This record gives sequence, structure tokens and C-alpha cells, in this order.
Amino acid sequence: MNIDKDTIKKIVTLYGSTFIGVGLGFAISVFNTRVLGKEAFGDFKFIETVFRFLASLVSVGIFISITRMLAIAKSKIYTHRLIGFFVIALAIAGAIGVILLLIFSFVEPIWFSGNLGHIFRQYSFLIFAILGSIALREILKGLNKIYTLSVLNAVPAILYLVIAYSFNLKNPLHLEDILLLFYGLQLLFLIVIIIKLKPKFDIKKSLVKDVIHENNTNGKPIYYGSLAGVATAHIVGFSLSYYIDNTQVGFFTLAMTVCSPLIMIPSVLGTVLFKKFANFDYIPKKVIIFSILATVLALIVFYVFIERVFLLFYSEDFTPAIDISKILIFGFLLHGFGDLINRFLGANGKGKLLRNSAFVVGIVNVLGYTILVKYFGVTGAIVTKIFASATYLFMMYYYYTKFIKKNKYV
Repeated sequence: MNIDKDTIKKIVTLYGSTFIGVGLGFAISVFNTRVLGKEAFGDFKFIETVFRFLASLVSVGIFISITRMLAIAKSKIYTHRLIGFFVIALAIAGAIGVILLLIFSFVEPIWFSGNLGHIFRQYSFLIFAILGSIALREILKGLNKIYTLSVLNAVPAILYLVIAYSFNLKNPLHLEDILLLFYGLQLLFLIVIIIKLKPKFDIKKSLVKDVIHENNTNGKPIYYGSLAGVATAHIVGFSLSYYIDNTQVGFFTLAMTVCSPLIMIPSVLGTVLFKKFANFDYIPKKVIIFSILATVLALIVFYVFIERVFLLFYSEDFTPAIDISKILIFGFLLHGFGDLINRFLGANGKGKLLRNSAFVVGIVNVLGYTILVKYFGVTGAIVTKIFASATYLFMMYYYYTKFIKKNKYV
């Protein structure tokens, strides 16, 4: 596989914006922890967990299906109609998400100690920002609009830091202010980018049939797998809140934020090459070698600087997240390599294989984040994350080897 100059530019651009986005995410977490303190920051992360969990429930695989259809679309008019279908699906899924949030808002004070029901009711509409951002990143991947994806990774975060910092100088920001400003900006950018994609809403019956067929054969199996793999990963926020408190949710999710750069290296390559992967029978060796070398280098840098950087930016109240990060990082390393293979299999329409692997990972998540967290607290959550990531990589590699062996004889 020869990688042309345009692809190299897109890889460099997305890597640059992704790492800028990671740096901005780090800066945002520093700002939010200092403004909110450990208790309110934990509440903020618990709210995010609920929003993201419900967002993962309502898509039913449609966005994944549209992503692959965009990657192989042959005409511009068909592409723009697919984007129109995406907008309609997003509106319906978001409305369902709002209803689920309203229901949860009355349950939360009974099951959890945060007493945050009024916030879920008042800001339920922000699920459009979370669901839309996740879905739009998939759509842009299918369209191979890497530069737009790069803007989405960085610009909303920059604006949030500038605006939030300016406001906080005059009047201290509270949990609700940060929630509205952070996700309100994402919602604004979501709307602007969708408009620029020029969706067409004269949806033909043939297109609807195409989407339904793709969803039944590829998108829905991946969705079921996502419920098992991705959605169950959010259980840790619920279990830590239920068995301990939201402060521990804050520590654990902060550690995940600190560790997240290691997952980006192979994952970004998979995103940029997604469209090309649809026409290849294997992942090129140069892609795998680059991913391994870059990830090992990043791991070394992480261990050299993690403690001093953390203590430089965060208050001492959040130091428990350091020890969590030093172990949790291995889970992110394993997951990143799994994501690279996932992108390849997804581009080749192997949704059922991704679903099957996610079911196995989901079982690990459910058992670990309930039983282990109950008896071992945060330590149980760390062990679960690492074991689940190792299981994910093993399953991806297993199905990948089966795929390439089969294609040798096709």
C-alpha cells in the first residue's frame, strides 16, 4: 500500500489536531478541577457519564451504517442525501435521549447521593451535543474530511477555555455554568459543520432501503457490540458513585483523561486510513510498525513526566489520580492497538465480528465494574479496565487473522 502525499498530510493534520485536542482536554480538566473542586468536579464527571451512556443507547447503529455508506458512495447527490438522512436520525435519537434523561432525573436522587436530578432535567437538551459530536466524528471519517474533523477536535475546546477563563475572572463559575458553556459550544459547532456539509432532505425510498439493509448487516451488529463494549464501560461511573461517591468518579475519570493520549496514536491512523481500508485485504506492515514505535515512545515520555506535570498543574486534592494513571495507562495502550484493527474490520463491513468481540468485552466490564468495584473500590475498576482492554485487543487480533487468512483464498 503506497500512502500518497494527501494522505500523509491528513495523517499529520489529524495527529496534530488530536494531540492539540488532548493538550486542550488536559488544560480543560486543570481549569475545571480548580474552579469546581473535587466534589463538584466529581458531580460534573458523573453527569457526563450518564449523558454518554444514554447517547450510546439511542443510535441503534444508524450512524455507523451511514459512515460506511459514505466511505463507498459513488455520487455526490447520494452523499448529500445520506448526510440529510444522518441529520434526521440525529434529531430522532436526540429526542429519545432527552426523554430518557428526564426519566433518569427522577431516579437519580433515589439511587445516588448527588441529588442532581434538577440539573439533568434543566440541561437534558445538551445530549444533542454529546450524541451529535460522537456521530459527526464518524460521519466525517466516512467522508474523509480529516481537516474538518481536526477543527472539531480543537477549536471548540480553545473557545471554551478562553470564554470560561474570562467569565471566571469576573464571577466564579459553577457546575451548571461549565456544563452549559462546554457542551453549548460543541452544539453550536455541530450545527455549523452540518450546515456546511449541505445535507439534502429529499430522501428517496431506495436510500432508506439501502440504509436499513446496511444497518441490518453491519451497523446494527456493531451497535449491539457497542452496547456490550462501549456502553458497559460507562458502568464504572455509576458503580463508583453508588458504592463510594462522585469524588472517586472524578479521580478515576481524571486519570482516564491523563492516559488518553496513548490510545490516539493507532486510533488516528485507523481513522485517516478508514476509507482506504475498505479496499484492502490487510493492514500494511508500515502502519503497524509506526503505531508500535510511536506508542512505546509515548509510554516512555508518559512515565518520565506524569508526576511532575500533574503536580505542576493540579491541586494536591487530586493527587490520588496519579497512582491510578500509572497503572491504567496499560489499558489505554492495549485498547489503542485494538482500535486500529477495529477500524480495518469496520471498513470491510465485518460488523458481526466487532459485535461478537464487544459482547465478550462487555461481559468483562459488567462483572468487573460491579463485583470488583464493590469489593475492591477503585483498584477493582483499574483491574477491570486493563483486563477488558487486553480482551478487546485479543479478540480484534483473532478476527483479523481469520479475515486475512480467508482473503488469501478468495
